[in-house]
Amino acid sequence: MRNYLESFFEKYEYAKEDSEYLLCCYDKIQSNQFAKECYDKALALYEENINCEYSDIIDLVNNAAKEIYIYEYTAELLIFIMYTKKLKERYIEKGISEEIFDTTVKDFRYQMETCKRIKAIIGTECAPWCLGFVRMERFGLGRFQYEVIKFGLDYEKDGKVLTPDSLVLNVHIPASGQPLSEELALESFSLAKEFYKDIIGEPFAFKCSSWLLYPEHEQMLDHNSNIYKFMKLFDYLGYGIKKHNGDLYRIFGTYEARPEYLPENTSLQRAYKKHLLNGGKTGYGIGVRLL
Repeated sequence: MRNYLESFFEKYEYAKEDSEYLLCCYDKIQSNQFAKECYDKALALYEENINCEYSDIIDLVNNAAKEIYIYEYTAELLIFIMYTKKLKERYIEKGISEEIFDTTVKDFRYQMETCKRIKAIIGTECAPWCLGFVRMERFGLGRFQYEVIKFGLDYEKDGKVLTPDSLVLNVHIPASGQPLSEELALESFSLAKEFYKDIIGEPFAFKCSSWLLYPEHEQMLDHNSNIYKFMKLFDYLGYGIKKHNGDLYRIFGTYEARPEYLPENTSLQRAYKKHLLNGGKTGYGIGVRLL
């Protein structure tokens, strides 16, 4: 497994200091009998059943983390990366391309980089989110990630009808560092339609609930910005306000909630800081796109 981890970190471009730290934690696990037994059990659970009990996995690796004095966030990230060895076998069995596998498992690095930036910890704060990837419920296809959900609403456009029970694709926008360009968005939608064509019926639809679709952006952002153009790819369904100005970390890379102390390094940050100082709130929008 250590050789696999070394190859994984190299292939998916983990920073040297991050990969070395994770390998050091792996070595600590292997050198402690109790921690090793915990991880061996967690690995066995997943190898035996892709839908193994999530809470059992987390309990095992967190118990190991306490034993060897590493962060639980780190322990959780490590087990999910270790699962990718078996996950790749399952992709091959299903005839899913290596390109899709690569795009999907890169999310573990994105999660780690976010945790490192916000918490100063090499790990993941979003273990339940990671579960969707190893259970093969969510896939990375180009710029975005997708999972099948029920639409949950009634909607009609140009004679095309969606009901609450209609299967659609839920769109997620990973913090990959790639631009949120219209070109990459349309390419991803096309890849998703091809991948899910035997699951999603007609009309083929995408649903997105994200801070990126917050309607206040109409007033806050330049209409030539990628975020604004992304919003216009969807028909608007509704919006909500975030409690305690949630999602600020996505924009500012910090859990600081006092507007006056937020950074102003990008045009987006400057626009949001001005919005908040003027009494504005953060929120999200919900949109649908028919293809």
